[in-house]
Amino acid sequence: MRKTIVAIGGGEIGRIKVYDDGHTEQKPIETMLIDEKIVKLTGKDHPTLVFIGAACGDNPAYYTAVKNHFENRLGARTINLVLTKPTDIDIKKTIMNADIIYIGGGNVTDLMSALHEKHVDKMLIDAYNNGVIMSGNSAGGCVWFESYANDEDDDFDGTQDTLKTKPALGLVKGFFYPHWNQKAKTGIDKDNVSKHAIMQMLCDEQKYGYGVDEGAALLIQTDDQGQTITEIISKTGAKIYKLLKPKQQHINPGKGRE
Repeated sequence: MRKTIVAIGGGEIGRIKVYDDGHTEQKPIETMLIDEKIVKLTGKDHPTLVFIGAACGDNPAYYTAVKNHFENRLGARTINLVLTKPTDIDIKKTIMNADIIYIGGGNVTDLMSALHEKHVDKMLIDAYNNGVIMSGNSAGGCVWFESYANDEDDDFDGTQDTLKTKPALGLVKGFFYPHWNQKAKTGIDKDNVSKHAIMQMLCDEQKYGYGVDEGAALLIQTDDQGQTITEIISKTGAKIYKLLKPKQQHINPGKGRE
């Protein structure tokens, strides 16, 4: 049986953002080719997609955007699996009956805590081993790897003093770092500080990882022949880098086994 993970480095799905002053902004769709691939991988016209939004506190607006995108645009049937608030849904049954698990972005540490508290971490591993397509954006991409790397407030703007690896589900070797191409809006110069800190961390901890741009995703497929890692690009110019001490290396599309 082939087991599949799609880990997305970030990108908008056409949500409508409401600001504090009441005005709204229509965000673009930056991950369409990736999301089409996720749906296509099931081999079904109308697969069941279970959304986990614990990383953002199960914000209803996030699920509304996911439902509009995957259901109305891509034909999937969507289910909102709430973990941070009371729910009547049978969590295990819902996960095991899914065709796709899609985990949204937000705070990775909060997400991992919610998965562990509800024993969903073990359920996800069982579903993965049974062929359910696993996917996620940003924080939702981090969970599938041995570890994720961000600083104490989980804002992906870490410095050498605060940036450490934290354990994730361990289905893929290495660690995952989303928003690799994102520029910090204020304060820290991410290119000069955070990225340098990551590469130094690799040397200190003797680890490697993946830096994934917004609009790009890692497609990880595992079968009896081993594990293949390739890239899916949905946004022009987006790339994925395998981060090796002490340098970053661009992954060539569709080539090689890890």
